[in-house]
Amino acid sequence: MLRISVTARFSCATERSSPMGAVMRRARSEIVGRAVRTAIRNPGRSTLTMLGLAIGVAAFIAMVSFGTGARTAVMQQFEILGTRVAFIRSNTSRRDFGGSPKPLTDSDVEALKRDAMTIERVVPRTTELRAVRSLNATYSTEVTGTMPGFVKVREWSILTGGMFDDTDVQNRAKVAVIGVTVARELFGRADPVGQTVTVGTNLPCKIIGVLAPKGQATSGRDMDDILLIPATTFAAFLGMPTGYHELQLQVRDIGMLEAAMLEVVPIMRRSHRLSEAEPDDFRTGSPIQAAAAAKLVSNILTGLLMGIAAVSLLVGGIGVMNIQLVSVAERTQEIGIRSAIGASPRQILVQFLSEAVVLSLTGSLVGVLLGWLMSYLVAQAMGWPGGVPVLTMIGAGLFGTSVGVAFGYLPARRAAQLEPIEALRHE
Repeated sequence: MLRISVTARFSCATERSSPMGAVMRRARSEIVGRAVRTAIRNPGRSTLTMLGLAIGVAAFIAMVSFGTGARTAVMQQFEILGTRVAFIRSNTSRRDFGGSPKPLTDSDVEALKRDAMTIERVVPRTTELRAVRSLNATYSTEVTGTMPGFVKVREWSILTGGMFDDTDVQNRAKVAVIGVTVARELFGRADPVGQTVTVGTNLPCKIIGVLAPKGQATSGRDMDDILLIPATTFAAFLGMPTGYHELQLQVRDIGMLEAAMLEVVPIMRRSHRLSEAEPDDFRTGSPIQAAAAAKLVSNILTGLLMGIAAVSLLVGGIGVMNIQLVSVAERTQEIGIRSAIGASPRQILVQFLSEAVVLSLTGSLVGVLLGWLMSYLVAQAMGWPGGVPVLTMIGAGLFGTSVGVAFGYLPARRAAQLEPIEALRHE
């Protein structure tokens, strides 16, 4: 019986509240409809009101998208060089008695392998620009003398064929592994594996492999424009017999990168027998460090651009306020008539505020579409990762709408505070 009584009471309450709910819904629909009709009756004014907000929202979305796309593209380019890579280079500001930069040596390689706990691999590298000739073409490329571990340090896979091994290094084998750019320039679409090229003036090398394509680095250099030969072959036939230009290091974990950079300095100083008073005759670095600096700069620029876009949104909000104030001034008699026939100040406030909501929401939606389109076109033109986060578009749209409503409140409040008699006298 109790359950039936409670159910009956709930049903009666629902029936009593249902007509009131319908009235409220009709009232809200009428307010929104009137706001839409007002906007349609004044297309020029409505367009100007929405334009500022649309531009501000579009600029905000575009700036966020540009910053994110550029930052992602930069990080991807640095990852081409390897995610766990560091390097030690001969310091050109310190020179030996012959007047040339002091090279890095096998003793340095052995010291790092023996003493550096954070380093997994050490691979020497020496590079020179040399002409390379096939039967039908000649092409100048970056000739690099290195070790078999080079492709592992640089996280570089082999497209066809294979990499030379330790036996090739010991025997000073005349073999080469080339990038896809060199393969295309020297052999076109033909398979280069098994072909012979002449490196420099007198070093014939048999091509045993082709590296998988890597694309361009952040500097714009073509990473695939490269020819690898054993370091011993390079030293014997192309010069630099006493050392290397660079040692490439692969740390055990990317989280150890900073520790590795600190660890290798005292090891290298001991290997070079430098006293405490002598400066380093080498320098260290990492693509990830450069990427972090680039990311910081990108974040700062993105923040500045977002600030500018936010200012443009505020300017759009001021535009909403000014045009709504003009609308209130022009419709003073209408406000007086509505007040005289019973409209309360709250109803007039809600009416003008609803007009600000309609205009702000429409302008923000237009801005979201424009911002997405701008972001897409720029991403396609620059080759950046496309797409704008949905939360960014929603946030920008809501922010633009909120700005418009906030600046539309003052004109709505002014309209609500007009005295009916004074409003009716207004011409």
